[in-house]
Amino acid sequence: MKDELMSTSWSTLCAAGDLPDGEARAFEIEGARLCLVNDAGSYFCVDDLCTHGKAYLSEGYCDTEDCVLECPLHGGLFDYRNGEACGEPAEKPVKSYAVRVADGHVQVQL
Repeated sequence: MKDELMSTSWSTLCAAGDLPDGEARAFEIEGARLCLVNDAGSYFCVDDLCTHGKAYLSEGYCDTEDCVLECPLHGGLFDYRNGEACGEPAEKPVKSYAVRVADGHVQVQL
């Protein structure tokens, strides 16, 4: 029973080629709305909802040069690699998730 509680749960979001380089896209899986970013073939995933203005980060600007998502409502910035708030007015981080590519599919660990 203890091993079942410790097991990791990987969920498929999309095929690796479905999300163009430099783009962010929203996915809903297991009751969570997530934002997946493709940065030159490296994938990153954070909660999609901004912690400041309650807008979707996937609908804002994705800057792969600075590794940030910009909230479309008030311009708060979040580092998509770890979820940290890195630009006002955002102060609280968004949750980040482990991501892997397996058998040509991008998967997130929930």
